[in-house]
Amino acid sequence: MKKLLLIPFAAIVGLLFMQGKSEPASHSFAPDAELPGNVKAVVDQKCYGCHNANSKNEKGKAKLDWDALGNLKKSKRVATMDKISEVLEKGEMPPKKFLENKPEAALSEADLATLKEWSAGKKKKSKK
Repeated sequence: MKKLLLIPFAAIVGLLFMQGKSEPASHSFAPDAELPGNVKAVVDQKCYGCHNANSKNEKGKAKLDWDALGNLKKSKRVATMDKISEVLEKGEMPPKKFLENKPEAALSEADLATLKEWSAGKKKKSKK
């Protein structure tokens, strides 16, 4: 009789334990809420493939993980925004070697302007 009472109890405990768990999204882009639509479009098309938590490009992921950007502490986020601006100003992204194989990944002048404007604006807001 006691064993029969344990079965429903175990099922309820199991359900409560599993309730907080969810399947990860296939494209979980953490800073969605912080990116304007035009910026998100450029990032999705040109940057996210190499700079995400699941990327096979370890070097790109280590330098910038778009999935983690929204979870960084304020000081680290400001430093990351500074680095994004610096890399864009120097024309270092996407890397020239990468563009040799994928010329379609090049940033257009409009894409570059969109990212520069956004990163400069985010830096100013974060420093306040």
